[in-house]
Amino acid sequence: MWTNPGEIAATGLMTMANGYVDDVHGINAITGSGDPNDDNGHGTHVSGTIGAVGNNGTGVVGVAWGVKIMPLNFWIP
Repeated sequence: MWTNPGEIAATGLMTMANGYVDDVHGINAITGSGDPNDDNGHGTHVSGTIGAVGNNGTGVVGVAWGVKIMPLNFWIP
């Protein structure tokens, strides 16, 4: 999981002056928050398909084992 190196977690403050509070692991451009959680699980599933580490006995493997996922929640009409 990607981590924003300039953000201090759970402060309730806009640490980096970038418009998002507590954007440690990504942003939600729809709500203007630092909470990128997926509203319906689709992005979570796709991220797993991309980045699931293989050869570990879990039965799932992604296409890019060393990738870091940066969650972003936004809408493109």
